[in-house]
Amino acid sequence: MPVIEVVLNELDHQRLEQAHAAVVKTWPQLGHKTQPPTFAAWLGSQLAQTGTDGDDTLLGDIRVFNAIERLVTSLPQHGFHLAHTAVAEVDPQRSCESLAKAMVDDFKLGPHYAKRLQELFSHYLKGAREIADTAQIGITNRAYGALTEAHRKLTERTGGAIARLGADKAIGRVEGATAMLVGLEVMDRATAKKRTSAFSAQARAVRKSGWVGKMFGET
Repeated sequence: MPVIEVVLNELDHQRLEQAHAAVVKTWPQLGHKTQPPTFAAWLGSQLAQTGTDGDDTLLGDIRVFNAIERLVTSLPQHGFHLAHTAVAEVDPQRSCESLAKAMVDDFKLGPHYAKRLQELFSHYLKGAREIADTAQIGITNRAYGALTEAHRKLTERTGGAIARLGADKAIGRVEGATAMLVGLEVMDRATAKKRTSAFSAQARAVRKSGWVGKMFGET
């Protein structure tokens, strides 16, 4: 095999060594089953090829895509997920497409990577409800507020209907609704006991105007 002696300055030699190290690092990820080339063999192949700038760009694109892919695929291992939190009317696939195109533009990747990134995001994407189920989140903040307000209104309406329902039935209705909130962890047991005790006392006593507001601390 012919031998060519190439004289390089220190800076160029260091740059080539760094480029070779990057090739060695990504060699298995590129699908090669053999050992990566030595520095001399790699340098010889670079000298024999034309369009080395294009090759460097291709290698750079591969490294960026692999980094994004490793990030997305490793999220569940660390307790994270790729979530789609847009409103229900927004198609998740459109969001994946938009994100993929934005990343291709930001990282200046080849245009064909847009489709690959979109497929990657689509495969690992989870909806907000699915993530809540995975994390065993029983009630979201929005549902928490809605249930609390519904309980308050039910208590108020029941208090206004004690004369028709009777004290025992009214108390049972409020205690049942309160028990449901405790079961859903919307209300703690201490607060539930305080609320039901206050309602029971008011229901069994002489009814006065504004008793619901007093029970809930309203003026």
